[in-house]
Amino acid sequence: MSLKIEAEIKIDSEPCVAAWDKKLFIGTEDGSIKSFDQDLNLVSSWPAHAVQIFAVAAGNGSVYSASNDGGVRVWSADGQKIVELTTAGPDVGVLRVFGKAVYVGDEGGNVLVFEDNAEKARYNVLEEVKDLEFSPPYMFTVRDLNVTITEIKPEESKSRFVTRHTMEGRAPLQMAGKRLLCTARGGNNLRLHDASVDSSFKLLHDVKVSDMILTSLVVNGDYAWTGGWDGCVRRWKIAEDRLEAAGEVNLGACVNALQSTDANRAYAVLAGGRIVYLKVL
Repeated sequence: MSLKIEAEIKIDSEPCVAAWDKKLFIGTEDGSIKSFDQDLNLVSSWPAHAVQIFAVAAGNGSVYSASNDGGVRVWSADGQKIVELTTAGPDVGVLRVFGKAVYVGDEGGNVLVFEDNAEKARYNVLEEVKDLEFSPPYMFTVRDLNVTITEIKPEESKSRFVTRHTMEGRAPLQMAGKRLLCTARGGNNLRLHDASVDSSFKLLHDVKVSDMILTSLVVNGDYAWTGGWDGCVRRWKIAEDRLEAAGEVNLGACVNALQSTDANRAYAVLAGGRIVYLKVL
């Protein structure tokens, strides 16, 4: 099985981060956000920040962006500013939408939870948050060495949490149903875990997915897509307790971000301004 380039475009500014919510939203080095339809036709573009965007997320018709110029900015899908969310102060590197809630992770170890653009809860996991996932009641946060699993209940407490487990891992990481995928410390391998406290989050499989550092990981259904410094995008089938190769393509440039719209389609954001739409043959 192989991956085919369905469409490709090039933009003037380096694309850094990406999000999907019926459109593809790209945050760039010059601080702008650009949105595209599924065929990579430009829909809209707007100046969101004065400098490079560190994180972008989209969901429920809104777009969220963060840089080092303070706060998290909330936009409509066509670029109208709605509000700016007040954060804890350190630079925000992670924005994730889970249902109606937006989770904000920063380099000071803070995780803030917003709902309806109002702060609902705030936790501190004691180290920089480079990526996070949430599978109620567990929040998974990671930097470079360990994944920390924290039990949180935002509906009951705005600050109280219990650390349930720590294990080897680094960013990026993603939930896949009852499984957790995270990068091994060396940066080349992907680790598949049972996402259950009953099994102590047992390691099920460890497989090499990149010849160089892995930068990007996205899960859609039973498939994971990976990309990294080696310029290769690879697709993996999550077959219960192991990962099976299910297609790859060498795009010839560092993969800065990945997004997937279904199990057979993905978008790769590449160094040098390229954005590539991939399909399974």
